[in-house]
Amino acid sequence: MSSLWPLMQEELHRLLPQLRGFSNRLALANDATAAAQWHRRLQAFLGATRALGDTPLPAFIGAMLPIWSDGRQRAQQTRRAIESLDALEALADLDGNSLATGFDRLRAILESTPAAIRGVDEAGDPRLLALFATEVEEKCAVMDRMLLQLEQQRDRLELIAPLMRAAHSIKGAARAVRNEIAVSLAHALEDLMSGAQRSPPPVDEALVDIALRTVDQLRALGHDRSADALAAARDLIRRLRAFIPGTTAAAQAPLANVDASTYIHVEETDPILRVRASHVGKLIALAGTGMVENRRLKPFGERQQRLRRELGQVSRLLDDLHHQLGAPSSKSGVGAQLAYIRHELSESRHEVNNWLEAFGAYQRESFDLNERLYHHATMTRLRPFSDIASGYPRMVRDIARQLGKRARAVLEGSQAAVDRDVLERLDAPLVHLLRNAIDHGIESPGQRRDAGKTEEGSIRIGVTYRAGMLAIDVSDDGAGIDYERIRAKLVSEGRMAQADADELDEEALGEVLFGTGFSTREQVSEISGRGVGLDVVRQMLKELEGSVRLSSTRGFGTRFSLLVPISRAVTRAVVVSVAGEAYAFPLLRIERLVRSDRDGVQAGKGMQYLALDGQNIGLVPLAEQLDLGESQVRGDHVDVVVVSQEGRRAGFVVDAVLGEFDLATRPLDPRLGRVTDLASLALLPDGAPVVMLDVEDLMHGALDRERKLARLRESEGPSAVQRKRRVLVVDDSISVRELERQLLSARGYEVEVSVDGMDAWSKLRDWPCELVITDVDMPRMDGIELTRSIKQDPKLRSLPVVIVSYRDRPEDRARGMEVRADAYLTKSDFQEHGFVDVVHGLIGDAEVSE
Repeated sequence: MSSLWPLMQEELHRLLPQLRGFSNRLALANDATAAAQWHRRLQAFLGATRALGDTPLPAFIGAMLPIWSDGRQRAQQTRRAIESLDALEALADLDGNSLATGFDRLRAILESTPAAIRGVDEAGDPRLLALFATEVEEKCAVMDRMLLQLEQQRDRLELIAPLMRAAHSIKGAARAVRNEIAVSLAHALEDLMSGAQRSPPPVDEALVDIALRTVDQLRALGHDRSADALAAARDLIRRLRAFIPGTTAAAQAPLANVDASTYIHVEETDPILRVRASHVGKLIALAGTGMVENRRLKPFGERQQRLRRELGQVSRLLDDLHHQLGAPSSKSGVGAQLAYIRHELSESRHEVNNWLEAFGAYQRESFDLNERLYHHATMTRLRPFSDIASGYPRMVRDIARQLGKRARAVLEGSQAAVDRDVLERLDAPLVHLLRNAIDHGIESPGQRRDAGKTEEGSIRIGVTYRAGMLAIDVSDDGAGIDYERIRAKLVSEGRMAQADADELDEEALGEVLFGTGFSTREQVSEISGRGVGLDVVRQMLKELEGSVRLSSTRGFGTRFSLLVPISRAVTRAVVVSVAGEAYAFPLLRIERLVRSDRDGVQAGKGMQYLALDGQNIGLVPLAEQLDLGESQVRGDHVDVVVVSQEGRRAGFVVDAVLGEFDLATRPLDPRLGRVTDLASLALLPDGAPVVMLDVEDLMHGALDRERKLARLRESEGPSAVQRKRRVLVVDDSISVRELERQLLSARGYEVEVSVDGMDAWSKLRDWPCELVITDVDMPRMDGIELTRSIKQDPKLRSLPVVIVSYRDRPEDRARGMEVRADAYLTKSDFQEHGFVDVVHGLIGDAEVSE
C-alpha cells in the first residue's frame, strides 16, 4: 500500500479543493448541479480507494456520497461535510508510515455515522451500488432534458419514448441492487408518461412538475437510502397515482412487479468506457514522449545523407585518380585494384541509397503513427460540453420559478469537445453567470408583457471553437445592465467621488462589476447579494488562462463572452527567445505581436514607450523582468509581445519570436512552490525545453516597475519622512479579517485585507508590506501554500509571515514551521495583546522614518 499512497495523496490534493467548492455552494443554497458534481467526483474516487487494500477509506467515501442529498437539512449536512473534508485533508498530509493514525480517525467518524448512510444494508456489494448511482445520474439527466423539451413543445409526444426508456433502465438497474422503492417509483413514472401518450390533453404544467419531482427523487435514491428518502419516495408514488388515468388502488398495488410495454430499447452506438484519470494522464505523457523520441530520428537521417554525399565525393576523387594514372586497363595490377574499389564503392552507394529510402519511409510512418497516437490519446481527455451543461436548463427553470419568473435555457453547440479538467473548472463560473442572468437580467412576467416581450425569458448558452480556443457566450433577453445604478452604487459606498463616477463610460462601468465583492443587490438571498460577485468568475477564468468580456444594451439583454483553452494539457502558445532560452506566452493572453523600427521606440521619464493605436505602451525588457541580464536585441528592429489585462497594456521586448506551437504543458515540480513569472514546462517539437510564462505575474511586475520608476522621478533628494508600516491580513472569514484589521489599525499600522491566498499573492506584487498575517484553510490557495510561495520567492523571502489558525494540534503547528512561518497563533487561544505583541516583535513600531 505504501507504494500506492503517493498517487492517492496526489489525487486527494486535486480533489479536495473541488469538493470544498461544491460544499460551499451547497451550504448557501440548494444547487442540483453542485450536488451532482459532489456525487460524481466522490463516485469516481471511490473506485481508486480500493486499490489500497483493506482500509476504511472506501467506506468513508461511500458515507460522504449522500451528504448533500436532502436540501432540508443544510446545517447538519454542512457540519458533516466540513468534518469529512477536514479528515480527508489531514489524511492527505500524512506519509505512508503515519497512515494508521489517519485511518483511525476515519473509523471513529464512521462509527458515529448512521448505518443507512454508510450503505451497510441489504443492497449487497458497494461496487454495484456505485454503478447504480452512476447510471441513475446519467438517465435522470436524459429525463430532465426530455421533460423540459416537452414542456416547451407539448404536442411532441415522440419525446415521451426516450423518457420512458430512461425510466425503464433505472427500474432494471434498481432491481439488480434490490432497491425496490426505486423500482416502484420508476415504474410509476413510466405509467404516468404512458397515460400522457394515450389520454388527451397529453401534457400540462402540473404533469411536468410532478414528473421532474420524480426525477429528482430517483436521483436521490441513487445514493441515499435513508429513512427520510424512502418516506419521500413512497409519498411521491401516492401522488403520482393520482395523475395516472384509469388506475385503481388494486391495480396500483403491484407497481414494482409490472413492466411497461411502451419503451423501445436502443443500443448505444458509442458506449462510454470509464477509465481512471491517472491512467489517461500517463497514456498522454507516454504518447507525448513518443513524439519527442521520434524527433530524434531526424539526426540519423541527416547523418545518412551526409554519408551519401561523402561517398559521392570519394567516387569523384577515385575517378580523378583513375584519369591521373592514365586510365590503366583493368588487366593491369593498378587498373584491376581501381576497378574493384570502384565496383565496391558503387555497391555501397546503392546500398546507402536503399537505406536512405527505407529509413525515410520509416521516419515518415513513425512520425505519422506517433502523431495520430498522441492525437487520439489527448482525445481521451475530451468530453462533450453537455457533460456539465445538460443540467443547466433544469436549473434555470427551477430558479426562475423560485423567483416568480419564467425562463428557459437554450443550449447550442453542446457537443463541442473540451478537456475534462477545463470542463470541471468551467461549471462554477457558468452557474454563477446563469444565476445572475435569472436574478438580475430576466424580468417578471408582468414587466416583460409591459415591455412587449414574451412572458418567458430566454437564456442562450452558445459554444463554438474560435482560433483554436473554446468560445462560450451566455446571453439573455432581459432588462440589460442599469449603468446609472452602478454609478450611484460606487458613490454611495464611498468607492468614488460623484465627479469621478460621472466620467466613467459604459465599458468602464462594466469593468466595475468585476471588482472584488461588488454587488448591486441591497438584500441577501439564496440567489444573490452574498458579496460573491463577478470577480469570482473572472478569477476562475484567469486560472484557466481564459478571459471574459461583458456587453449589454439597456432593455434588450446582456452577453458574457468567455474564451478558454480547449485543453490545459495542450496550450497554443507563441514561443520567444530571451537571453538564449526559449519562453512561451499563452496565445490567449497576447493582444498582438509587433515588430517596430528602433526609431519607433520613444524614451521619456526613465522608460521606453511604443506608440500603438494612439496610445503609448510601456516597454519592459523580458530578460530584465526574468533576472536574466540585459536584453540581447540586435539589428535595427525590436520584437514586442503586447499583453493586456483589465484595461492595462504592456509590451515585453524579446530577442526574437520563434513561432506559434501547440505545447503539451507539465506543471512545475510542487517542491519548487509558487515560482514568480513561471507557470509550467513544455517541449518544443524538436524536443527542446520551453518555459510557459505566467502572464499575470509578468503584468504585476511590469506595473510595479513602472511605479518604482515614477517614484524615483518624483523624489527630490533624500529627506526624512514618516510612514506607517504595512500589514496584509489574509482570511476568508470577514469577521476574523475585520477583527485583526481593527486591532492593527488602532495601533497605527496601515492594513490591507485579502480574501484568500491567491488574492494575497496577487496583491503582494502591487502593495509592498512589512508583514503578512494569514489563515490556513482558504479556497484557491491556502495559507500553507501562500507561506511557502513567499518564502521561496527571491524578492519576498525575507517578508515575515504569521499564521493564525483554528488548528492547534502539534502536527498543524509543525506544518506551519516547515514552510518557515515566523509565528503560529491559534484562534482558540487568540488574545488581543498577545497578537499585537507578536506583530510588534516582528516588525517594530507602526511608524518608521525614511
